[in-house]
This record gives sequence, C-alpha cells and structure tokens, in this order.
Amino acid sequence: MSDRARELADRRATLQLRCAAQRRAVARGVQGIEARLHSVDRAAAIARDVLLHPMVIVASVVVLLAVGRTRMFHLLGRGLVLATAARRLLRLARNI
Repeated sequence: MSDRARELADRRATLQLRCAAQRRAVARGVQGIEARLHSVDRAAAIARDVLLHPMVIVASVVVLLAVGRTRMFHLLGRGLVLATAARRLLRLARNI
C-alpha cells in the first residue's frame, strides 16, 4: 500500500471515529429533549381526553346556552387574561 493510500485510510478511520462520537452526542441530546417532552405529551393526552369527554362537551353547550353567547365570550376573555397573568406570576416566582 502506498503512503498516500495509507494516509487516506488513516484519515478515513479518524473521520469515522469523529462521526461516531458526534452521533452519540446527538443521541444524548435527543434523549434529553424526549424526556422533557414526555411530560408535555402526557399532559396533552390528558387534556384531550378530558376535553373530548361527552359530559364536558354537553356541559359546555349547556353553559353556553344558559349564559348566552356574548356573556360567554366576555367570561372567556377574562379567563384568558387571568390565565396569562397567573402564568407570568409563576414564571416570575420561579426566576426569583
């Protein structure tokens, strides 16, 4: 084997080792992200199950009919404002 061929083979082996190390690092990063998103997926599944439950849908329709459309939008707006404010307060409390 010529010196050039040996040099190229060594370089190829070095690059393959570097690629393997980078693949392992990326896999570790992905595992960390998957672990964090697992709880989000679980919460989304619970919320979906609760919101799609027939009793929740029926109760929502009854409340909408009882309260009236305009009043319901007003209450939803207030609820969103309160939820946003609570989220910001929790974020501030965590940062302190």
